[in-house]
Amino acid sequence: MSLTTAGKTPGPVRFYLACDHHGCTTHTTFDLVITDPGPSRDDDLWGHLLHHTHTATPHIEELGWAYLHGNGYTCPTHRVPALPNAS
Repeated sequence: MSLTTAGKTPGPVRFYLACDHHGCTTHTTFDLVITDPGPSRDDDLWGHLLHHTHTATPHIEELGWAYLHGNGYTCPTHRVPALPNAS
């Protein structure tokens, strides 16, 4: 898994992010204070598990990283430009 966390919300959460591109060893670590505790495990299991990730997504994108469905996270070196919307 290329994105893992340590810490509980509300409060500081440390994110560990590694590039999933084959052979790439690029990784980064950053901290965010997440004030929203998110849904409980009983109310929304997937929302509970993914709360940290959804909250960090804008910061991850600001760092130049991208999530490619089926391929995982890619660092700025291996990030594929977004495809234009088909009209």
